[in-house]
Amino acid sequence: MRLKALDRKLLRDLWRLRWQVLAIALLIACGVSVTVMAFSAQQSLRTAQQRYYAQTRFADVFASAKRAPAETARRLAAIEGVSVVDTRVAYAGLMEVPGLSRPATARVISLPDDPAGGLNRIVLQAGRMPDPARNDEAVAVKAFLDAAHVRIGDRLTATIGGRALSFRIVGSALSPEYVYVPSPESTMPDDAHQGVFWMPRPVVERAAGLGGAFNTVALKLAAGASPRAVMASVDRILAPYGGAPAYERVDQSSNAFLEAELKELSKSATIFPPVFLLVAAALVNLVIGRLVGVEREQIGMLKAFGYSDFEAARPYLRLAMAIGVLGAAGGGVLGLAFGAAITDLYAEYMRFPRLSAAFSWPAFTIASAVAIAATSAGSLGAVRRAVRLSPAVAMQPARPSDYRAGLFERLGLTRRLDQPTRMILRSLERFPVRAGLTVAGLAASLTLLVGTLFMFRALDYVLDHVYYRTQRWSEAVGFAEVRDVRAISAVRRLPGVYAAEPVRLAGARVRANGREARVLVSGVEPWALMDRALDRAGRALPFEGRGVVLSEALARKLSVGPGQAVDLEITEPRRGRALLPVTATAEDYSGLSVYIARPALNRLLAEGDVATGAQLLVRPDARPAFYREIERVPQIVAAASRDDTVANWRRVTTESFRISILIYIGFAGAIAFGVAFNTGRIALAERGRDIATLHVLGFDHRECGYVLLGELALLALLATPLGLVAGDLFAQGIVLAYSRDELRIPATIGPETYAVALTAYFAAVLIACVIVGRRIWTLDLVAVLKTRE
Repeated sequence: MRLKALDRKLLRDLWRLRWQVLAIALLIACGVSVTVMAFSAQQSLRTAQQRYYAQTRFADVFASAKRAPAETARRLAAIEGVSVVDTRVAYAGLMEVPGLSRPATARVISLPDDPAGGLNRIVLQAGRMPDPARNDEAVAVKAFLDAAHVRIGDRLTATIGGRALSFRIVGSALSPEYVYVPSPESTMPDDAHQGVFWMPRPVVERAAGLGGAFNTVALKLAAGASPRAVMASVDRILAPYGGAPAYERVDQSSNAFLEAELKELSKSATIFPPVFLLVAAALVNLVIGRLVGVEREQIGMLKAFGYSDFEAARPYLRLAMAIGVLGAAGGGVLGLAFGAAITDLYAEYMRFPRLSAAFSWPAFTIASAVAIAATSAGSLGAVRRAVRLSPAVAMQPARPSDYRAGLFERLGLTRRLDQPTRMILRSLERFPVRAGLTVAGLAASLTLLVGTLFMFRALDYVLDHVYYRTQRWSEAVGFAEVRDVRAISAVRRLPGVYAAEPVRLAGARVRANGREARVLVSGVEPWALMDRALDRAGRALPFEGRGVVLSEALARKLSVGPGQAVDLEITEPRRGRALLPVTATAEDYSGLSVYIARPALNRLLAEGDVATGAQLLVRPDARPAFYREIERVPQIVAAASRDDTVANWRRVTTESFRISILIYIGFAGAIAFGVAFNTGRIALAERGRDIATLHVLGFDHRECGYVLLGELALLALLATPLGLVAGDLFAQGIVLAYSRDELRIPATIGPETYAVALTAYFAAVLIACVIVGRRIWTLDLVAVLKTRE
């Protein structure tokens, strides 16, 4: 099949401009790949979630109580809208794990009497289920076995309800309740110190002292049932048995984190791609505009031979569309690879039986259509110029540029400059639109660099603020039950402890201005030194009577401030509710927090002088002995270490951000390279005759390179302050878009962030300059001087 003349011209143009076309296509590929990556990873997670929840019959409503009689389950099942009720016994304690210095928390859960009818079913991954006839076998959550290096067949001993419970691991399993398991003291998982075990119900009942009763319940709702109405009925039935308020699946910790990740992927797909497509469209405008200017005579000849305006302009529009198609295809390939990498990363800390990479065809189709439309729109200005040319005008030489004195010369700013520098300034004055687009494109690159690299410093700042300035304890312990504060005296006598402060933690709902939030209330000593609410200046905020201190994130969510009041309702078996004044707001990045003086919280709950745990300072050399001792204390069921928490935080955040940040740094470098390379190539094509003439007149290669690339270097410098300022604003936008209730990221940008961003930015520009500049040394003077340009 013989190609038409204009088709052959299109192919020749693509080949002749191949490097510029590839540079622009790379930018389009970056934009498309972000969309494909985000929605493909989202599709992988959503598919795995839905399949897993359906397979395991994940519950819709959850509740707990101190000790509810078994017959209460029939009353729960009679609630209108409830289709399935599954009661369990669950209890926690400490457990020594070989190879770990700090004891792990062991949560033991009873298996359902009827596995086929139970909810939140576990999925066996290896081994077998426990033998109901034995009382020393358990199935463990796979994440714990992998992280703690515990094997099937190993025997462990946990202290549950004051009793030593010894069991052998016979299988590993996954659970929909523990797809993601954040540690109690942070939002990051600590799989090695959080063991979840399933055992036959009689075994767990005996260990917890709950024979013939249950303390947790899960409910499946019928289609169309009202969750709020069901939860109100559940609360009413369980209230006499120390019931805590029921909550929906959306508030279940593992599911809530997964949903937050899915939302963030959507945000990534909408925030970043427009940057690349706008820059690509601007470059297409420059390249095709220059091409139309060079080929005006050919356009005139086509029209003179009878081609219509549309036929004469169509090759340039098709060239733009070809760039868009090439970039979209590359973006699809990159998006598939990046999506697979992100999915593999999620598989490291989100436990699904099956989580495989997917490719989102709808996202690819829409992103490709938008990319092609963007490049086509970028070519419209040049195409219109081609259409407007009449044959007689087009076939005449272009009107020479006006070389009268420009603004810099009229102001006398060029008097002390050498001739090459004056040539650079004149070129900028002659093509202000191109210069502006180049500056904008380069600034966009630097903006993206600053707006992503700041995350490393921001997370370090959060760590320092939360674990070294606000919470200054080295170890913390939690009690199984609310204890008299005098129990802290016994804690102070543990090995290595030289300071201890009691703390009363309580779950609560806080309301104001028609808004509501689930929070953790920290009741600390008025003089507390280990857990303090700090203002923005880093000063400890004092407690005033019954007043509460809210984290800034919570204050904004409720639209309240100092001097106003909030409705605080404790959601524990011993409930309390009061309208309390807000005395201050604290700079707190670790979630929605409420601070109150412990005595005031005790009075609100009418429970005496009590605590739920203690925050300690323990000598580093005495920690092994301290850990061994608390394993023998039945009332201590949780232990946390600041050093372990910080180390785990750094490991998880480094792994989770490493791939994403590297991708965005590469994308930002692609913008800088693409803009600089295309600007340099256009300048070389337009001024090749000028450069050759200068060389003939005696300018050496270095001076010719300065004339050609000095303009680009100047534009890169002009774009620098703009990019830095825009990067700061972009970082603030990222903070607003990605901050969660459990983690708020500060927009703190330090000198090292700017240094790394500028290094990557100028490196990309330098590489483009080197590639373009090499052509000056290989310029064919005779061939260039023979051209019309």
